[in-house]
Amino acid sequence: MKSLISTCTRTLRILGGALACSVLISTAGAHIAGTVFCDSNGNGTLDSGEPGIPNVKITLCNGVVRYTDANGNYLFPKEDFGAGLPSTGCAVTVDPATVTGDCKEIGCPTTVIVMDTPADNVNFCFRPPPPCPDCVDPALGLGAAAGCTVLQLGAAKVSITGPAGGILGDICIAPGGKLDMSGDEYITGTVHLGAGAVFSNSSGNPVNVIQNVDLSPEISAAYNAAANAASLPCSQSFVKLDGKTITTINGGVGLNVICVQDIVLSGTQIYLNGPAGAKFIINITGKLVFTGGGAGPQIRVTGGVQSKDVLYNVIGIGADVAFSGGGGGVNCCAAIIDGTILAPSRKINLSPGRVNGQIISGKDISIVSGSSVRCPPCH
Repeated sequence: MKSLISTCTRTLRILGGALACSVLISTAGAHIAGTVFCDSNGNGTLDSGEPGIPNVKITLCNGVVRYTDANGNYLFPKEDFGAGLPSTGCAVTVDPATVTGDCKEIGCPTTVIVMDTPADNVNFCFRPPPPCPDCVDPALGLGAAAGCTVLQLGAAKVSITGPAGGILGDICIAPGGKLDMSGDEYITGTVHLGAGAVFSNSSGNPVNVIQNVDLSPEISAAYNAAANAASLPCSQSFVKLDGKTITTINGGVGLNVICVQDIVLSGTQIYLNGPAGAKFIINITGKLVFTGGGAGPQIRVTGGVQSKDVLYNVIGIGADVAFSGGGGGVNCCAAIIDGTILAPSRKINLSPGRVNGQIISGKDISIVSGSSVRCPPCH
């Protein structure tokens, strides 16, 4: 490779989404070849031992398509581009949507402009997503239930649709349950289906699925956590939190149990504040409803508190947990809550809304209009 000139056009697109650049390469001769590989050390260079990614679609400027072989290699021989390349060069483009496995986050330019042939090492690299820590601090008592970003406890339905808000982490569907996904929504983790559970995916985005998973430890742990949290004595009590008279709830190091009948926010915000080491369990016997515009209905953490330090335990049967307010998709959403929602006996409707933690329910879960559920700190 005699010279390398890089001109980049950045476009952000979730699920493979990412960086589109053009790299001008000047060389001499008669074929175009390269490798699509997993850039495990993140340096953008194909190093010894880094695996190639098979069956990835590569497209030449004239529309000719090749797929990588079992070792991640591809080759466009001379007959693919005829008498020669255009004077402006020929674009070679990788299709991120055809990259499967754990290594699918774009790490290199997705388009390379080849000026002359032969052109070797016209490579494209992908990398694993950054790791996510537990969504819930162990001190909050979820145990085995803390492993699923979305956990369905019963034979109910989970619907995920709309623009690409994203589910960051795994989805676990109880025996007899159903998961439907459509639109541009995506899942970064794995779908775990209990016995008899089904998954319908019309989104066009690939999803890893494991069937006949024993989810009894997760389900039991969620019900036990809800009962245990509800039995704790209150550190502070409120009839209603609406973000008007009370905008900040302060807690100290250790477990802070906040007992409240209704949380109803309409374009208002509440902050959970405390030093590092402060944990909050919010026991809610009535409503958890976010609506309205303005700066968005939100409960956010501040000080030393993190999203994983907060559990909203919605107790017993009652009104649906409901979020709305607009803004779904890539930059989801106006309605935001930091922490995990545990509502074994309530439906959960995000339309749209963003949960920086987990959502857990034994009833229907609706994640629509570009909503997002994110295992912190992947936001």
